[in-house]
Amino acid sequence: MNPVKRTHDSVLAVDIGGTWTRAAAVTEAGDIVASARAATVSTGSIEEVRSVWRSVLAECEEALAGIGHSAAFKGVGVGVTGPVDRETGVTFVPPNTGNALANVELGAEFTTLTGLRTVVERDTNAAALAEQRYGAARGSSSFVYLTISTGVGGAIIDNDRLLLGHNGAAGELGHVVVSPNGPMCGCGRRGCIEAIASGPALASAALSGAADPSATGLAALISENGGHLTGLDVDRAAHGGDPLAIAILARAKSAVSSWATDVTNIFNPELIVIGGSVAAAHPDWIVEAASAIQQNALMPSGSTAKVVAASLGDDGVLLGAALAAWSQVRAENS
Repeated sequence: MNPVKRTHDSVLAVDIGGTWTRAAAVTEAGDIVASARAATVSTGSIEEVRSVWRSVLAECEEALAGIGHSAAFKGVGVGVTGPVDRETGVTFVPPNTGNALANVELGAEFTTLTGLRTVVERDTNAAALAEQRYGAARGSSSFVYLTISTGVGGAIIDNDRLLLGHNGAAGELGHVVVSPNGPMCGCGRRGCIEAIASGPALASAALSGAADPSATGLAALISENGGHLTGLDVDRAAHGGDPLAIAILARAKSAVSSWATDVTNIFNPELIVIGGSVAAAHPDWIVEAASAIQQNALMPSGSTAKVVAASLGDDGVLLGAALAAWSQVRAENS
């Protein structure tokens, strides 16, 4: 006798990040019922990208079936890294996902894949909305969300509304220049915070300086990894006492503190929420940023802004994309 499948009202939430593409079934209450992930395709053809999307959606549906639920999605929400046209769902050239996603009509693509209306949001906006509903920014009406991960970005909530700007592109805070003569950024300028503090930026700085005779820990890891490094490798080397790795992380921490101070002066937020995998691995950066704001930001902003770690981890973008999808579902049913 076949088990009876339960229908679980949920939307399909998709997070297309710089490293991973994730899909999840999310209820209106914000519960993730099932999820799946695959590596993001940053180069190659749109067909290769679509293949990844089909695969991760199929895995999500299989995960739902595995717990006795049918995939009766009410709508689709997609969070994607980099600039996106919120009205059409078209991506611009994203610095961290390569040209494979440049000028792709994500809304139309996922509507074709699923047969459902799709809402597209920049990933940082989605994560900010999720932190306000479920996470570290609950109860705050004016805050800035910053993320440090494969890329660096942000979003601004002012009086309970996303600050979008003229074209919906406001909040690209990862491309604030903190070191004018610093390393080249994927956006084409030098010294952006993303080019200093992101995971790939940490690795790039380590690879560039690994010829230094004192960088024995990094040199060993480069040899061990076949000439490659990640941001986590830089952490490992620093914990082992490698002076170059320690200096790279110190530079990044200082840059993040300067960046957070500038953000405080510009937006006068009640709260700054800092998330992303790199930030999560360096809680001391958050402590240092809070101290720098108190010492260096202009009053009254410097005395009132609080800095906290994001609490939703990898699920923030998925939950925010789901919020956008559920909002669309309610609007269509009203």
